[in-house]
Amino acid sequence: MEEVNVSSQEEVCGVCYETAQLKCGACKAVFYCSRKHQKIHWKQHIKDCTPFKMSENSILGRHYIATRKIDIGEIILEEIKPLVSAPLNDTCPLCLNCFSILNIFNAQPCEKCGWPLCKICTTHGSECEFTIKHRGIKVHINNFEVPHPTYKCIGVVRALALREIDPDNYKKFLSLQSHWDDNDEEKHLDNRETEFVEIARFVKGFFKLKDNEITLKEIIKILGIYQINGHEVPTTENPHVAVYDIASYFEHNCRANCSKSFTENGGIIIRAATTILKGQHITLCYTDPLWGTTNRRHHLLKTKFFDCMCNRCRDPTEFGTMFNALKCTRGECDGFLLPSSFIIKTSICSFSVNEKLPDYTCTKCHEAVMSWKNAEIILENIGIELATMTKNSTEACRKFIKRYCKIIHENHFYMVDVKLALVQLIGQQSGGLSMVDDDILDEKITLCKTLNHLLCTIVPAENRIRGLILFEMHAGLAEYGRRQGKNKLYEILTLSRDALTEAHQLLHHESEILPEGKIAQIAQQNIHEINAIMNKIDQN
Repeated sequence: MEEVNVSSQEEVCGVCYETAQLKCGACKAVFYCSRKHQKIHWKQHIKDCTPFKMSENSILGRHYIATRKIDIGEIILEEIKPLVSAPLNDTCPLCLNCFSILNIFNAQPCEKCGWPLCKICTTHGSECEFTIKHRGIKVHINNFEVPHPTYKCIGVVRALALREIDPDNYKKFLSLQSHWDDNDEEKHLDNRETEFVEIARFVKGFFKLKDNEITLKEIIKILGIYQINGHEVPTTENPHVAVYDIASYFEHNCRANCSKSFTENGGIIIRAATTILKGQHITLCYTDPLWGTTNRRHHLLKTKFFDCMCNRCRDPTEFGTMFNALKCTRGECDGFLLPSSFIIKTSICSFSVNEKLPDYTCTKCHEAVMSWKNAEIILENIGIELATMTKNSTEACRKFIKRYCKIIHENHFYMVDVKLALVQLIGQQSGGLSMVDDDILDEKITLCKTLNHLLCTIVPAENRIRGLILFEMHAGLAEYGRRQGKNKLYEILTLSRDALTEAHQLLHHESEILPEGKIAQIAQQNIHEINAIMNKIDQN
């Protein structure tokens, strides 16, 4: 805890109630007369030491609201470990300790329960004792080539084990949203939770669990909690899913104001990506923020079971970026086609649309009209071509951009996908950026600038993507400066260093075992090298 001197403001000490001028540096809500009293009060205060509070309404349910102004980059929450963690669904057999993929050469069964581990790990999770206690016989897995269905039960088993060994944390786990309605069981069994029911029945049969030990309903609820509250953690060789306690109540927004990163030990750290004022909602993004509105909303409905109504989804222009826009079909018009709204009613069980879909209409001439269906056909065909496009090819990227710039907006999400790939590919050829022609180098720098501006507008919390783009911009600017001679070198190196410094600020929170964390290390080293060059220029 940090202490902050605020001599101009007098409050009372949280321990002795005497006049105090020091306050908690984290929540800035409690005052102290001395550092000694601050330490005394910490065991009690730690429970409430956050810059946010829980709120609740009928639409959002439980969510967080800022209790004070939160600055960009400030840590809002840090949870050292999750309540439970488990492999992703449909995974091939992997080590249940380090989550590394197994094969017939590196797998060895746990001596106690039989679950396979890698040859480095000797212990694993709570499924070990649970298997011994309830199954009675060891697990045998011999096929390592394809996804194994038994791994779908690991998350459930670890939650059930938590019920036995840590009832308090299991109670916290069960209090999370699952969208399971006890009074509407048959509806759920017949529709969206069919897979959950199959997994639940498998768990009961595989581990020989009787109804008086655990009900089918409780297992389905556990699966729902994983589905809605799970975070994909990339810090293991094979990503895994983790459910946290406090972090599970962060509200979704497609333009979130917070970013998240993960520690090597599986903890989660949430930071403010934008300035958050007192009373504002604190949000994370639950889906891929660089998908189009229709795709984002469909994914959220299918996996998180709610219709997103955030300001970004409500604005068909996505804050003026035209992220979903097609070009006007009238040749003489330079406008763009968009529907009046992407907010359409769908069935939460079947995910089918049950209202008339609005037409796409030109935002400029207001005369060109295209049906929603025809627009979707066009976008589907573009998506198919994008999926089959040659990978790691600058030529294929440029060909795609040239072909579809006449059909979709330059900021369309398909265009952004290709441009993000292109800026990272330019300079990867033999010889690096030094072998790239001037016009291609200029193309890289220009793309980086426009992409960064776009990302700041619609996804300011996507630190990893923005950090990578700014790192690429720095590299392009540094090479451009080298080619301009001494007169312009200092000025251009300043721009390169600014981009690099911002990239480092965005990425230095990432674990060093992740690509983004490694780039942050390179960025820090490059900053020192640029500063040395600029100092030498100053001296000369």
